[in-house]
Amino acid sequence: MTYFTPAEAKWAEYLVTADIPQDAAKAVTDLVTEREAQLFDLIQTSNYNDIAPQLMFEVNHGTTAMWVQQGHISQPIHCEVVPPHELLVLPGYMGILDRFREQMVPARDLRPMFANWPEVDLQSNPKLRSKIEKGNSNVKVCWGFWLSWEDPGNPMWKFEITIDGDCVTKGAHTLGPYAGSCPLLTGRFNPIPGKPWGRGPARKSLPDLRVLNKVDEVVLTAMDQALHNTLIYPDDGFLDFSEGMEVGRAYPASRGFTRDQIYELQKGTSLDYGWLSEERLEERIRAAFYQDGPRQRGDTPPTASQWLDERRRVQQRLGKPSAPLWKELFIPFIQRIETLGVESGKMEEAISHQGEAISVLPISPLQKAQNQDKVLVARSNLDLGFAVFGERIPVDPVQTFQNIVRASGDELTVVAEPQVMDAPPTPQ
Repeated sequence: MTYFTPAEAKWAEYLVTADIPQDAAKAVTDLVTEREAQLFDLIQTSNYNDIAPQLMFEVNHGTTAMWVQQGHISQPIHCEVVPPHELLVLPGYMGILDRFREQMVPARDLRPMFANWPEVDLQSNPKLRSKIEKGNSNVKVCWGFWLSWEDPGNPMWKFEITIDGDCVTKGAHTLGPYAGSCPLLTGRFNPIPGKPWGRGPARKSLPDLRVLNKVDEVVLTAMDQALHNTLIYPDDGFLDFSEGMEVGRAYPASRGFTRDQIYELQKGTSLDYGWLSEERLEERIRAAFYQDGPRQRGDTPPTASQWLDERRRVQQRLGKPSAPLWKELFIPFIQRIETLGVESGKMEEAISHQGEAISVLPISPLQKAQNQDKVLVARSNLDLGFAVFGERIPVDPVQTFQNIVRASGDELTVVAEPQVMDAPPTPQ
């Protein structure tokens, strides 16, 4: 969540991919910033931040899905996590997944559910109409979405809906263009080539998790043995351990064996081995879940540069396997929010300047991590430049600092223009 969609930050940002004249850069930047603010307002007023923990939890096994819709233009956008048992995905052309959802729905909810779906006919089937009127039973609704490539330059989503096995759409209908039309969004973490499912951190960590559970079991058993005494006392009977020993019990033995004395059985249990093994396994599991970032491992806390370096290293490791998740889930999510915002009249259809559309692309966290690398390289070069040239380093300080602030994603620092910096102070 903190890597992709942190609730406290504006994570939805755009990168302008079109060539913009230098004299129009400021105006285009203002238009893009305004578009980002509108998009972020729609996301913040939706329930996405509430369901984001559930959505990311499903990434543990590798594949997650979300349903994004708007019941009415006056209502906020509603997001819903689609659990794995309701989801079916199939690899499609160009790697885009065909997707299906099967869910049990109360019959009384069918009318509001399909209020914005004019292609759905709930009245033709007498049996279904009777269930809706009674409203005391559940029905199985199956949604199917796949891309039609009849126009390769503009692929369109098609869909079909069945209720209790009966088709209610009377054939496949076109939902709309690829970007933003489909309400069912799916994403995979580190997908397997040619397979529909991803490989999440939990799947890769299962061996270590099972071993950690076994280590905990052994440590607790050893602790139990260390805390309870097992005694052998003299008696007329015989000592028989053929069925094992139980901790905390006393066993009778013949007097010749015990010499009329009570013995405590020494187990020789050492808990240190278990604790050391557990710590090593926990480190491996933290690394598998990308939680081995900035952490105080000793008495001295890490410095700011060490903290940034470790955080950047974790982001680099997380970036590659999670890149498909950004492409398959979060870019379509942004496009879906834009589509719903345009339909409700809260956003313009496209960003345009002087009558020309401006093409933009959402910036991924991997790109942001690479920008941080650029900032560190720039700082290193500036330090080297000052060491060689002193204060007469041959760079434009204002423009360089502006580039560093922009690449770092800092939204608070305001860099003054050179003429403002050179102006004499205003007399009080």
